[in-house]
Amino acid sequence: MTRTPVRLFLLCWFCLLAACASTPNHFQPSAPSAADRGLVYLYRPEASNPGMQPLRFSYPVVMVDGRSVGILEFDKYFPVELAAGQHSILVTGGVAPAKWENLPDIQQQFNLAPGEVKYLKLDVQFQLDDMTFGDSSAKYSIFLTPMDSDSAIPEIRTTELRSF
Repeated sequence: MTRTPVRLFLLCWFCLLAACASTPNHFQPSAPSAADRGLVYLYRPEASNPGMQPLRFSYPVVMVDGRSVGILEFDKYFPVELAAGQHSILVTGGVAPAKWENLPDIQQQFNLAPGEVKYLKLDVQFQLDDMTFGDSSAKYSIFLTPMDSDSAIPEIRTTELRSF
């Protein structure tokens, strides 16, 4: 009779342990679907500043060559496959469904070689040097930064694939 409670306890303990275990994100970049195409990973990791994450619930629309490729939410990433060649990218709050008010647009040009995989990081930080106690609004430092694969892949692994 004493074995049943012990077994029940062990079963519950193992179930709890299994439920608490997390599966790490084993992100590995894909190759473009055709030799004449390239792939761009857009991602927005956590900020490195202490405390609250800046603009956690705000997100811009990302446009490539004048067409929307989606929103880039906090702690998310997504791939965009493009033809090789010159492209323009715009990160904006000026079109629906963006929730990125009163923040400047970021516009850049980039070249994508056939078979190339690029990484663009939307880096959103509090501008702590320009903020003082009692400021009526926060100040932000926002950049779209090309990253090398050695830096980008570990950062993307801390984010989640955006659901479409």
